Amino acid sequence: MSSSTGPSSAFGQTLQFITTIKLQELEKQRLSYQEHAKVLQDACGNDLVQKFELLLDAVQSWPGSGSVYSDSNLGGKLNLANLNLWLKQAKMDPNFSEETLNSWIDTLETHIRHSMTRFDCAKLFGNLFNEWIGSGDSSTALRVDAGAEASADFEKLGRQEMYDQLNWLTSIIFDDADVDTDALERYLSDLFSGDEAAKAFSALRSRLSIFQMHLKRKTITEVTVKNLVRGLLASGLMDEAKRATLAEFLDSPTVLDEVASVLTMRMVGLESWTWPAEGMTIEMRRHLNGKYRCVWGAIPKLIAYHYRRAFTDTEIIDALLLQHIGISWQVKLKHAFRRVLESKAWKKTPLENKANCIAKELHQDAHNRDSIDTSRQEMRESHFFLSQLSSSARILSTYDDHLDTPSLESPDSPAAIKRKLLRIMATEAQLNSTLHTSHAVVRSDLEWFGPSLPHQSILTVLKFFGISEEWTSFFQCFLCAPLRFKGDASAGVCTRLRGMPISYALSVICGEVILFGMDFAVNQRADGLFLYRMHDDLWLWDADPAKCAVGWREMNVYADLVGLKFNASKTGSACIGTAVPAGLPAGDIRWGFLRFNQDKAWFVIDQKDVDLHIVELRRQLASTKSVFGWVNVYTTITWRSSFATLVVGPRRVLIQEELFPDAQGGTVAYLCSVIEMRFGIADLPQGYFYLPIRNGGLELLHPMVEMFGVELDGCKPFEDLMEADKERYTMLKEDWDIHHKLDNGSFMTMESYTS
Repeated sequence: MSSSTGPSSAFGQTLQFITTIKLQELEKQRLSYQEHAKVLQDACGNDLVQKFELLLDAVQSWPGSGSVYSDSNLGGKLNLANLNLWLKQAKMDPNFSEETLNSWIDTLETHIRHSMTRFDCAKLFGNLFNEWIGSGDSSTALRVDAGAEASADFEKLGRQEMYDQLNWLTSIIFDDADVDTDALERYLSDLFSGDEAAKAFSALRSRLSIFQMHLKRKTITEVTVKNLVRGLLASGLMDEAKRATLAEFLDSPTVLDEVASVLTMRMVGLESWTWPAEGMTIEMRRHLNGKYRCVWGAIPKLIAYHYRRAFTDTEIIDALLLQHIGISWQVKLKHAFRRVLESKAWKKTPLENKANCIAKELHQDAHNRDSIDTSRQEMRESHFFLSQLSSSARILSTYDDHLDTPSLESPDSPAAIKRKLLRIMATEAQLNSTLHTSHAVVRSDLEWFGPSLPHQSILTVLKFFGISEEWTSFFQCFLCAPLRFKGDASAGVCTRLRGMPISYALSVICGEVILFGMDFAVNQRADGLFLYRMHDDLWLWDADPAKCAVGWREMNVYADLVGLKFNASKTGSACIGTAVPAGLPAGDIRWGFLRFNQDKAWFVIDQKDVDLHIVELRRQLASTKSVFGWVNVYTTITWRSSFATLVVGPRRVLIQEELFPDAQGGTVAYLCSVIEMRFGIADLPQGYFYLPIRNGGLELLHPMVEMFGVELDGCKPFEDLMEADKERYTMLKEDWDIHHKLDNGSFMTMESYTS
């Protein structure tokens, strides 16, 4: 075994060894408790008091795992501290309630049976874990495989798709792009030529000028290094050996202090920084993933369950240095660009301006937190404006899919925000259709955005926003990295001419700065239209289709100037209540297995795609060799799909019948049969399968639970809410007429109030 695989293999063996020891001890206690629980058979007579005494003694006398305290509450209703007193009374009082005794006996018996089930489930969990480690389904085993492949001869490495990705990647990143930088500068200058835009632009450049002068001189502290280490560990940039070293840094204040000192010195001499002359290594790493997508862009072949991504290998100190610079610039740029968003330079739509006027006329706060417009603005700022830039060094943003798994998902994870975006768009479609009888939406993304973004465009936009020559030279040095592929001894070192290294904080800056220009261009040219964006996933919508057409045209103008292309397969538009105007892109609005139906103004499921997905899912499930592996594939691939996590009204599909035609009861019934066959454990409670891993369960996700969780009973159609608006309008008008009899002005019309 090669040295590169040793740590991972040893880690897996250690886990298995520890689990085996725990299982042995657990089995001793389980058998002991089974003997202890025979009291259930002994306590079978008609004497209720004696039966109650036997059961109570059994519960209180158990000393092992799961023992109870003297004041514990069983079942949330039976306090042990008082039971001995009640027992004395029951022995002496012939009129003691039999109903009460039966209730207590039932609670004690249930507790004993539950304890037996817990021991069985704990033993099962350990067996499942050992099965997972030994099967090759675990992430530990995957890392071992990846290391073994890396040490093999390059010509024998990997599968065909890896070769396809390597060939495609080299054809992009080593080919320089032809960008008219003068035209790009003229366009940006014109974009910020208005009075308010010029003021905001001048203030932006001033803030960035002060920041970049102080960044190099800023002393890096131990706390800063801790945040940098945590950021690198979350990024997926480092290999396992370096990740282990970084984790050890966190436990040593002395090391953190020394690293902080070194980084401070490196910042002072930043102008001399460069990549190693021998070139940075590009490693194709394989990750679990639930989506059909291709690495770095559109390679025709679909790759499911696992795929490879190109990572550059870098030394720890360099990685920390680049992380510090990247995060520092991210926080500052997000703050500075947000000031532009909040300024008068950022146009508001006519409806938004009208809403503010109405609020003032009604003597209300224009930023009423209960209003739709305020909620919309807060949602835009928090989730769809420069969402990839971190707001704080302690709070890191990420778009990496391998970090976006159900077990790690939070309300602000990329997957959760994507679902929120779809719900917002569908809700806006319903709202505009009700209020204005029309709605238009455009969806697209940028083709090969990360690897194909021209360096000239990045540097031109950075300079335009006031980044100094010193700093743009550093960014250029970072982008133009000398690269070589790991394991390919025949290939020399080549200088990167396009694109950005993956998972670096500095790379995020390059992409977001470019796309901020598109955000602002759409806002200025399309009369206040907002570009909903998650990295390079782009959405436009409005009640006026013509406005969307203007916004889409401006997006194309900007993309041409910076040397980017839209992905035709992911581009489309839809109009509700009106004909599609000229200028909107052709194609359907799609997201995963969902297709936007403009007749229903809602997302529907494309059953043909689902059928193909079921075929692939069967193949992936059949390839697993452990229960944990099976659940991981089932959860990751199936229920991360957008059709399973978006409420689509009554039009739902369940693929469980297709996957388990012979298992009455779907997923749980199938797993029950597998567990009984392999481990001899039957009659498991259904809740065990949904219990989180950290609590000893399988953490199986059920889509219906999530879907019905967001389908709240209090939701009403917009038509019903409009009736409530009419009643409120009448009340406000009557109040106005009473208090403004002497005024010449009249109250607004109903149409103005509801617009």
